[in-house]
Amino acid sequence: MRMRAPLVTGTIVSLAATSAWAWMSALTIGPAGPLDLTWRRPPAASYVTLAAAPTGNGWELGAVVALIFAVCIFVAGWRHARRPGREPS
Repeated sequence: MRMRAPLVTGTIVSLAATSAWAWMSALTIGPAGPLDLTWRRPPAASYVTLAAAPTGNGWELGAVVALIFAVCIFVAGWRHARRPGREPS
């Protein structure tokens, strides 16, 4: 099974989902301010705030991206298995 097509598809769809997530975040909390890169605050804190804005949980964005890739790889494998002319294994 070729993995290039499902990975490219998953990347494009997850970029679209991340863009929509960031747009919803901008609507929810307003435009993102400058990153606070001082030693007092971890640099990832600004990103966590941005990712958590639409739903209140930043881990959900990672789960959505993982789900998109899993579905793309599953569909590619399913289509490969159902290709005409192949004998069932």
